[in-house]
Amino acid sequence: MERLLTVALLLALFASVSAVSAIQVSPTSFTIPSNVPSSFNISFYNNGNTTANITLNTAYAKIIYGYFFSNIAANPQTFALAPFSSKIIKFSFNPSGSVSSLPIAMNISYSDNGHLGYFILSVSIVPTQNIIYSVSHSASIYPYKPLDFNVSMVNVPGQIGAILPIHYGLYYGGSSVAKISSTATLSALGINIIPLSLVLNSSLAPGNYTLYVSTTYAGQSSSFNTTVAILPYYSMQETTESSIGIFGGTKSETFTNDGNEKISTENTSMSVGGLDSLFLTSKSASIGSPVMASSALSTSASYLLPGQSLTLSYSVSYIPLYLIIAVIIFAVAVFLYLNRKVVISKEVVEHKVVGGFVDVKIALKIRNVSRKAVTSLSVVDAVPPNALKISSVGPKEGRITKSAGSMAIKWSEGDLQPNDEIMLVYEMKSKLGIVGSINLGKAEVSFTSEDKRYRRRSNSLVLNIK
Repeated sequence: MERLLTVALLLALFASVSAVSAIQVSPTSFTIPSNVPSSFNISFYNNGNTTANITLNTAYAKIIYGYFFSNIAANPQTFALAPFSSKIIKFSFNPSGSVSSLPIAMNISYSDNGHLGYFILSVSIVPTQNIIYSVSHSASIYPYKPLDFNVSMVNVPGQIGAILPIHYGLYYGGSSVAKISSTATLSALGINIIPLSLVLNSSLAPGNYTLYVSTTYAGQSSSFNTTVAILPYYSMQETTESSIGIFGGTKSETFTNDGNEKISTENTSMSVGGLDSLFLTSKSASIGSPVMASSALSTSASYLLPGQSLTLSYSVSYIPLYLIIAVIIFAVAVFLYLNRKVVISKEVVEHKVVGGFVDVKIALKIRNVSRKAVTSLSVVDAVPPNALKISSVGPKEGRITKSAGSMAIKWSEGDLQPNDEIMLVYEMKSKLGIVGSINLGKAEVSFTSEDKRYRRRSNSLVLNIK
């Protein structure tokens, strides 16, 4: 019995619902100015298969949303809708002066053939005194980044596609630091969000700046000001130039403060190498006076202001270094020349080809070029290995020695007075067939001078035999 009763109730409910028409409403979202009565046409569409007799209850909405609206009305308030037909109803809203940029979800009740229903209208109330409703942006920004912000503009006259002149910029201390003029297009009714961007000077001083936006629409001017904080930051850029060659030149380093805060010059120094510091000819600093300490060049200035550059440079000449080297070489050469004591030279007196052999006569000249006598002279001259026979010539008899296949001729002399000279001569015989040239090495003389033993060597020779 209870089951039958439940089924009967469900069937009755289904029948009542199917008899009620389905009402569709559009549009359902509006933006209206405050303190100004506004009217909108709302279309009602009967999607059901029976005629709908509609009675709108706007008085109930006026009571519920009275904080925002002093009056809500619809004309006509009662009407009939045939199946699959539509009708335009004019709704009027009289704002009470309150502002709500967030949508107000309003329930509008109605009766349809005695059945209650409702639909929702979403309404935003914006101020009428300014076309520019708000500006949203980051509270603070570094000046080396663009300032991006959004401007909310109210399309009060309701002209879709209106192009508005828009001016915006940044003020600091009453002076303009950036400004741009462009246009904005209002592509919708109500609030339009316009994205804008402002490129800043990276060296703007830190502080609170005023961002302003202004426009004119339908003869009405509107502007909006807000505060943006420019943050401090530090940035030092360094570049080096050098034109130093083997004879000297110039080197410089430039430090640039790319930040917006002054930077201490404590770390803005230029290294000067040990060699350069010895042969420095000049130094300079574009700010302050140049200061040289511990092989580093710096400035007497304490700070670099934003955007300011400091160039440190010095010039160096290596010519004095080459002069010093030349003097040393000359002094060594003079010392060696004056310290020769004894000189020995070697020369070929004559050579001839006889019977398939080559006879060569060689002379060694030894001279005391010092101012004191030398003693215990000993002269040794190595003979080329292709020599077949060696014999001494003249009053100074030499001794021929042979060791490990190499032959040499030696003379032992006594003393040699200052500026005295002796000449030792010997002959050497070689086979012509195996000789194209004869390499005559250096002879060596050893002697004692002032109780010290010295050695000197002669020149070498190459004798070509034709």
